Amino acid sequence: MEISRAVVADEKTEKCHYYIVKLKSTKMKKTILFIVLCVIAAAANAQKWNELSDEQKMMKLKSFRAENQAYLKNTLGMTQTQLDDIDNVNVCYLSTLDRINRYAKDDATKEKAADAIDQARWAQLDAIMGADKHEQYAKYLKDKIEKAQKANK
Repeated sequence: MEISRAVVADEKTEKCHYYIVKLKSTKMKKTILFIVLCVIAAAANAQKWNELSDEQKMMKLKSFRAENQAYLKNTLGMTQTQLDDIDNVNVCYLSTLDRINRYAKDDATKEKAADAIDQARWAQLDAIMGADKHEQYAKYLKDKIEKAQKANK
């Protein structure tokens, strides 16, 4: 079993995980993180995503990231420090999922570890954003992904 809680187990996502762990540039880490998030959003309609050129994919991912950053900053009032901290939490989360997937021996262990880091990530984001704003952002992302899935059917 591949951990699928926040990461779709396909070649592109695994490649993104590798680069997230290896890159030293904070800006690049942020870009890669949101690329991974966009791949997750597009996973429900993987055939259409696979039909896009690399350039089209990159443009969609950049747009997704820009919209999310604008929502966090303009609607929820996040500061640049909070945006950076949110990015860092997400980079850590994804790299931890990657290590769990790589080193855990069985599905039960993977599932238990993934549940634990899900809870830790949620608590960290609550601390950074505040529980109410975190819930609002989670709903925004869920609605955005559902809207995109409906549009692609």
